[in-house]
Amino acid sequence: MKTRTIVLAALLLGAVGVQADAQTLFTTKDYHLDREKWTDPAYYRKNTIRQITDMQVAARFGEEGSGVDAFQLTTPYPFKTSREHFEAWRQAAKGGTKHTLASLPDWDGEWKENTGWLDGTKTQASTMAAALTPEYREYFVQAQKAGAEGRHWWPGSYCFPEGYVAAITSGPKEFLVRPDKVVMLSASNSENHTRWVHVNEEHLAENLQFAKWMGESVGFWDGDALVVHTNQIRNWKTSNAFEWSDQLTAVERYRRVGDAIEGELTLYDPLVFLRPLHVKLSYTLDKTRNPALRPITNTCTDSNGPSSKVFINAQGFLDEHLPGEVGYWDVSDLRPWVKTFEIGEKAATPR
Repeated sequence: MKTRTIVLAALLLGAVGVQADAQTLFTTKDYHLDREKWTDPAYYRKNTIRQITDMQVAARFGEEGSGVDAFQLTTPYPFKTSREHFEAWRQAAKGGTKHTLASLPDWDGEWKENTGWLDGTKTQASTMAAALTPEYREYFVQAQKAGAEGRHWWPGSYCFPEGYVAAITSGPKEFLVRPDKVVMLSASNSENHTRWVHVNEEHLAENLQFAKWMGESVGFWDGDALVVHTNQIRNWKTSNAFEWSDQLTAVERYRRVGDAIEGELTLYDPLVFLRPLHVKLSYTLDKTRNPALRPITNTCTDSNGPSSKVFINAQGFLDEHLPGEVGYWDVSDLRPWVKTFEIGEKAATPR
């Protein structure tokens, strides 16, 4: 019995030793030195992007992930640029279908989104890393390391706009369709997103172009399918996946099939992606129409207060000012401007 116990203990210690020797994102002292491991699923212990994001909240730091890797991230198309892609589809559509109000497809209603691999729940962190250029791969690994340790940097935490990709991942919830324009409305838990697609129009002249949070979108109808080209997108980041540069452009395609709008998105950014990325989208008609779930105007200041209330503490974690500290915001104060007026009144020099 004693011999069996010793052997079993040795085996357990051996297993622990193997685990300890396996350098991972969660055990490394300097991830910069692990470049050859950044595209290896074992380096992330087979965790998906979302599993790494939720590690601290789920109290499972460094644990084995699901191993799920359900999507092909790169484009199936041969196009090198979004412009080439868009023009090829427009040429195939013979310049596009010119609709009247009566002939437009019916996209009325509210829609529930399924945004494929963009939500990170079924995509290995290693797969995302492998799709990125060396510079942006390093940015990605840095974000995964921080996220696993609870040192998140999410735009909404600071009341920043969430950017173009967030408008895709959080919607659209509604499409307002007109012959010359399609308006896409969506919302996240911190802000609303509005995108205007200018149909049968061209992008602004180059001297009038500048980077915008949602970019500038133009499009055409290919029968009952809407094709969209977006450029002038401001460089930014997703909450938990990748960053992009101000060279990001995109081609989208949407078509209603029964009670769903089937879509696809191809992202082009030569500074970020080794090959253009592609994701299938789907929006299902919400037939319940629960009044309690009607869209509302969202702003992160409703819960977080202004961006001056939050800050990064000395350990690199998101923190917030407490009552009595400069920058504190009392969300129950319905007339916050009064404090500002009173500060000025007390400081005013009698004339």
